[in-house]
Amino acid sequence: MSSPSFYPVSMDDSRLSGIDSNVHDGIAAVIKTTKQRESCAWTYLHDNPPSERTGYMFSDNPMFAVINGHMQVGHSGSSYAWTMRNLQYIATHGLDAYIAAACAPTPSN
Repeated sequence: MSSPSFYPVSMDDSRLSGIDSNVHDGIAAVIKTTKQRESCAWTYLHDNPPSERTGYMFSDNPMFAVINGHMQVGHSGSSYAWTMRNLQYIATHGLDAYIAAACAPTPSN
């Protein structure tokens, strides 16, 4: 049996169970984008963070626009940026690290 991939390559990945619906939708959009292109959208997100001046919301980056076009969830500027930052984290650190960080208990006061 092979080990799970660094980032999800299929929506059938069992690790996606319980993921926030916005992030789940974003993952689906990245996978669709990768299938349509000759390059991996995960690698692109890893290697191309948004400009500090524009962030994700106001970026004119064509790859971000393609990913956004595949999202089914309607986003405000804030939820879009939050979703894209989560996708960037997965692209950089991997899905397992994302799940560990997202599910980590928060310290009590």
